[in-house]
Amino acid sequence: MSALKLDDLLAQPEEAAKRDLTDAAPFESGPDFKSAIDNASPAERRKLRKIADLLRRAVKLAHSGHGPQAARLAMKALDADPESALANHVMGVTLEELGRLSLALEFYQRSFEKDPKSPDIYQSLAMVAWKLDMLPAAEKFLRIFLQMIPGHPDGTINLAGVLRDQGRFDDAVDLLRATIYANPDHSDLWNALGTVLIESGDPVQAATFYQESLRLNPEFGRAWNNLAYAHDLVGDIQGSIEAFDKALDHAANKRDRTIMRHGRSLSYLGAGDLERGWAEYQVRLDEDYKDATLFQIDAPRWDGENPGELKGKTVVMVGEQGLGDEVMFMNAARDVLEAIGPDGELRIACEHRLRPLFQRTFPDLMIDAHASARLEGRDWRIAESVIAEHGKPDFWFPMGNACRAFRASLDAFPKEPGFLVADPERVAHWQNWLASLGPGLKAGLLWKSLKMTAKRQKYFSPFETWKPVLDLPGLVLVNLQYGETADELARAERDFGVTIHQPPGIDLKQDLDDVAALGKALDLAVGPMNATINLTCAVGGEAFVASNTRHGWSSLGTDHLPWYPSLSLFIGDEFRDWSTAIGKLARALEARIAQQKAA
Repeated sequence: MSALKLDDLLAQPEEAAKRDLTDAAPFESGPDFKSAIDNASPAERRKLRKIADLLRRAVKLAHSGHGPQAARLAMKALDADPESALANHVMGVTLEELGRLSLALEFYQRSFEKDPKSPDIYQSLAMVAWKLDMLPAAEKFLRIFLQMIPGHPDGTINLAGVLRDQGRFDDAVDLLRATIYANPDHSDLWNALGTVLIESGDPVQAATFYQESLRLNPEFGRAWNNLAYAHDLVGDIQGSIEAFDKALDHAANKRDRTIMRHGRSLSYLGAGDLERGWAEYQVRLDEDYKDATLFQIDAPRWDGENPGELKGKTVVMVGEQGLGDEVMFMNAARDVLEAIGPDGELRIACEHRLRPLFQRTFPDLMIDAHASARLEGRDWRIAESVIAEHGKPDFWFPMGNACRAFRASLDAFPKEPGFLVADPERVAHWQNWLASLGPGLKAGLLWKSLKMTAKRQKYFSPFETWKPVLDLPGLVLVNLQYGETADELARAERDFGVTIHQPPGIDLKQDLDDVAALGKALDLAVGPMNATINLTCAVGGEAFVASNTRHGWSSLGTDHLPWYPSLSLFIGDEFRDWSTAIGKLARALEARIAQQKAA
């Protein structure tokens, strides 16, 4: 092992795909104290025994959510023996728990250089690589760990998770199955098998494995959390809430608790319990929540509970999460402006591509781009452009907080379509271009997301499932799909005899103001829910959307999306039942084509 070079193990393509951690957190890394002491030389053993208690306490504190205290203990041990591989390893563990991943990696490297024969350091290195989206490196480290300790359950579970996040579901299942045969009563292995199945798109089978895990360990909080997720995907929203309640009763630490609370908040919203849902949704901002965006804004944060607090104040509203979320949450912007009143000021920090659209809608407001970065495995966001040169606000808030105050019931949602304003000149331009394509219903087609990660792909149907739409006579299809589409466009022409027209002079990913105008000009947009559908409906365009999930959180307990009155939702009979969903959508399109011909 001493011939291994850490840089070689970390080598990977420059652009690592952004990864969303699944709802099943990986096993925490850390050293095996007994092995470290037993394998040390007599002189090293004497030193280790002097600091072992400090290091054990540090690891325990780190894994229970007390990172600062853990780091202080680890530093004390490291001061006593700077050359100790074990002390450097534990220092890395505490820093990892604090989210200081790059610094943790430095201490793991020191430990690796001092004792490359320690199996545990490879698993610790893998965990940091995993969190930094360095999946090939994480896989290498875990395979070395399992070569040194074959069949180790924790290492197997973590390797299966890395394989799953690379979309290698069959490899992950085979790995886990072999280890389960040797350890049939290991509840964590059954839970891990469930996470692989659920991310591959089979929540029914996944639930069976979660239930087996819970039979073996009824107090396994993570398995309850994952069972809740499975219930949610198959449309059993009440079962999901009940499982989340069980999960929270058995949460192992603060980090797990925030994940469970966030999941339950979405289930509350999906059930139509808006009051509890929006209140619980605040947990998305908790720094202990692994997917929380970390905002760096020097002002009090308004939590949305009391809209009266905004009257006469200077307020900064900051876009959050993805493009579609920013657009959707702008649904409540006029309510915020009204609550602030004429004596106050609203400023908006948004994704830079959305600025022209938002500024046209609110010409009197200060609107500028927020700045975002992904550092140490976390998303960070600042809004200096609307603060630094214009004075400190009285409050700031992420856009979603407005829903707690102004979308607390279904009656509070606008009944008329369109809350943003498309460029009228560009709408007219696209109407003229569409007219040049000849007669027929002009429909913009989408079929995927730009970020087709292993976790997201189950929410999108294969291109060939859109055949019932592609086959419709009287339909003129226009490409609205951003990203790489050449293969699918060529396939539509070759296999289905259909031309999907490419709109000229527009970048469908970057020119979002023009995308909104095109969406408004079309008779309707067709596809799964994504940013383009949000833009189309936000400016009053119409959309037919195919979905494979019932009671998604944004439906808020209805069979439609209250945010967008001009959007029609077509849902399959069960999860991933795309044929039924798209079949319903195709029949609705056929009726619309007939209606247009009769007019």
